[in-house]
Amino acid sequence: MLSYKNGFSLLILCSIFFFSFQALAFDAGVVPATRKVMPEMEMPADTSITIKGGRNEFESFQIVIRDPADLSGVNVEVSDLTNANNSVLAKENAKLYREYYLNVTNASSVSLSAHPRETGYYPDPLIPFTDKYSEGNPPLGAPFEIKQGETGVVYVDWHIPLDQQPGNYRGTATVTANGSSPVQIEINLTVWDFEIPQTKSMGSTYGFSEDYIKDYHCGVPTDEECEKEMKIRYLEAMHQHRMDRTRIKGPVDFNFDDDGNLLPTDWTAYDAYMEPYLSGSMFEDGIGITRFDVKHFKPGSGTGSMTDDQFAQAAAAFAEHLELKGWWDNAFSYASDEPWLKDEEESNLEIKHDAQLQGRYSDLWEDKVLVTGPYVEELHDEVGIWCPVTPMYDSWFWLDGKYAGRETYPDLLAEGKELWFYVCNASSPPYAGYDIDSTIGYEPRIVKWSSWFEGASGFLYWRVNYWPLKDPWTVFLNVENFGEIASRNGDGILLYPGNHDGLEVGVGSPEGLAYNGPIVSYRMKQIRDGFEDWELFILAENLGAKDYVKEQIALVYTQFGNFPIESCDMQGAYCPDNEPWTLDENLLLEVRDNIAAKVQFLLHPDKYNDPEADEPADGDADLEEDGDLDNELDSELENETELEAEEDSETANEDEAEVDGDKTDTEDDGSSCNSTKSNVSWLVALLMLFVLRRKIKQWNRADN
Repeated sequence: MLSYKNGFSLLILCSIFFFSFQALAFDAGVVPATRKVMPEMEMPADTSITIKGGRNEFESFQIVIRDPADLSGVNVEVSDLTNANNSVLAKENAKLYREYYLNVTNASSVSLSAHPRETGYYPDPLIPFTDKYSEGNPPLGAPFEIKQGETGVVYVDWHIPLDQQPGNYRGTATVTANGSSPVQIEINLTVWDFEIPQTKSMGSTYGFSEDYIKDYHCGVPTDEECEKEMKIRYLEAMHQHRMDRTRIKGPVDFNFDDDGNLLPTDWTAYDAYMEPYLSGSMFEDGIGITRFDVKHFKPGSGTGSMTDDQFAQAAAAFAEHLELKGWWDNAFSYASDEPWLKDEEESNLEIKHDAQLQGRYSDLWEDKVLVTGPYVEELHDEVGIWCPVTPMYDSWFWLDGKYAGRETYPDLLAEGKELWFYVCNASSPPYAGYDIDSTIGYEPRIVKWSSWFEGASGFLYWRVNYWPLKDPWTVFLNVENFGEIASRNGDGILLYPGNHDGLEVGVGSPEGLAYNGPIVSYRMKQIRDGFEDWELFILAENLGAKDYVKEQIALVYTQFGNFPIESCDMQGAYCPDNEPWTLDENLLLEVRDNIAAKVQFLLHPDKYNDPEADEPADGDADLEEDGDLDNELDSELENETELEAEEDSETANEDEAEVDGDKTDTEDDGSSCNSTKSNVSWLVALLMLFVLRRKIKQWNRADN
């Protein structure tokens, strides 16, 4: 029988054991940025991550945190990263965000087995750990709480400076919580021996609406200076994600004498408005925008108060002035939006008429008109940039083969025309798009891969802050404007208002979040990564490796999508046995690694191996053991690395084991897809066409 003293001692020991267990209870694991962390996702076992990127590139990962009980004071701190030469990638280059889960109560239309669209909680807004706009940068997104049964996710976004030495860097991220022991995440970052250019090589125009900003920021009544500053902050957030504002309309008036001749134009106000965009002086990195819509001339929308000849004179003067300023190569003229949604024949005639007026007195307008639609022969001479929504490219969605595709555009590109793409509420699965309620994190990224593959030189998106329903943190399916069929969660919303102190009093950011700037999204990070990948592909292409890049991308991409009915028996329909683009994120990242290795070899053949001499990507390779990516930067680095390996072989073996586990307007800006329920009629007509085709086949079989 236990004595009182023994029993008391046992109680103390049990208590110590119990509370020690509690202190070690919370779980933390790490996953790639490409993986959308759903609340019900199995807890990742890995506590080590490897990321890779070129100089001037962002590389990211996510830390997943759970606990059987409530957690408070949850925080993450990262260390500097160092390599074998003691070069340092400073921790100040990392930005940390808390992922915020949105409650999707009405799913986007069309749900397929491998591309579901369902109600539930989805991560998207990224709340920064600190408030960069307030004095002293006080805490904002962390420390935070995680309720029992919930998932907390931290997004770590690491920028690689332009002057960073290439090689392998290591460091840690330490996860802490009140009353619990810390958990360390090992970070391995490979810096490739090339850089992603600061100036974009492709068009990336994203619509932005100034007027919505004051609904959520700058008080009541609105403080005008605050509103101007807020606009700059939103545009800076876009810029940091490689997005240019679509429409930039500097103020200018065209005046005519009594005979209808254009009088000398005062360009002072126009130049003052445009210069900060084009020079980059309004942006923190000093890099100007790449492409923009001139706004003043919009083929298909008429000549306004001007006669045809006055319009032609003004257009010539406008083009000549921008040419003189060195801005004309950046400019294009966005024609009347989506002419195929209206009376297409009449819309095309109006575009043709206005485009011809623009070029009447100046050849500078040649190939400057952009049409958001597929190529049509009637506008061949007037349009220089064809920008179809992805389902209107080739015959993959439109089974009657109505629209131009791979057989048509190469000849147009050879003539000097351009091909761009866009996605919007017409981009339903299996077409990759920007839906919040997609479970595939890299959807917005792979659509950039496919755009390059198809020969595009630009990408357009109709809006980043379309907030007409006044509550973008809870309403992101715009049924009111687009109807049930044509609404997609997050369509037109890539940024969220960081505050709720504007004209829409009390509406905006959640209670407790007051941030005088934009809240960026997980989807924006994927879009940015897609544009960085696009730059990598162009870099390889310019080095003569276009065929190799296409061969690699063909391992993960076949076509944009299929007709959105799931059937392996119906020709042209979506079949999960034959995905149009990969659902294997490991293969996606491996292909990117291979292309990067090719670029390194072509730039530095004396230092790196040619990846074509290695085994081709098969989706099963261990991404963390890709020795090609840091091939003997120099003999000193190699020797030091070998010495380290010999001294710490046990640790190296453990690391390999961990790696193996990781396998397992008013002034609205841009208007594509900004039509109202006309999109519904388009989709309904499509479905009716499909039903009719099926009926005709049945009648034919009956007749036979």
